[in-house]
Formats: sequence, structure tokens, C-alpha cells
Amino acid sequence: MLLPAFTLEHLLIVLLGLLLLIMTFALRRGPSTADRVLVLEVVSTLGALMLLVLSVVARRAIYLDVAVLLTLFSFLGTLVMARYLERGLLQ
Repeated sequence: MLLPAFTLEHLLIVLLGLLLLIMTFALRRGPSTADRVLVLEVVSTLGALMLLVLSVVARRAIYLDVAVLLTLFSFLGTLVMARYLERGLLQ
């Protein structure tokens, strides 16, 4: 029985998953809302990176489209949260 080769891409997915786990703990523990918004932006960036690496591993272009959409919605969400923080509606 042959095991699939464990490549650099697989290692990257595992490491990005560990970073995602660490950042979710930081998201919960953040001292202020602005810190949580920043950590949420990093989490979405790590998710997009995972999708990009997964698209290389799986050789599927659809994951690239999903990564672009995730990045776009993350950016728009950050703008909305910044607007609420600026107005003082969130604390």
C-alpha cells in the first residue's frame, strides 16, 4: 500500500491551519473591538492563503475564485466595522 507523498504544500496547509487556530484564540481574547477586527482580517487572509495552496494541491481553479471572493467580502466587512467604530456605535 503506497501512501500519498507529503509535499511542501501539505505542510503549508497544516501550518496555516495551526495559525488559524492560534488567531481564533486571539480573536476571543482581544482587549478591544479594534483588535478583534484586525485579528478577523488576519484570519480571513490566512483562510484565503489556505484556499490558494489548496487550489495548487487539488489542481482546481474554483478555489482561486473562492479565495478572491473571501478576500473581497473580508475587505468590505472591515470597512463596515471601521465605519461603526469611527461613529462610536461599537465599543
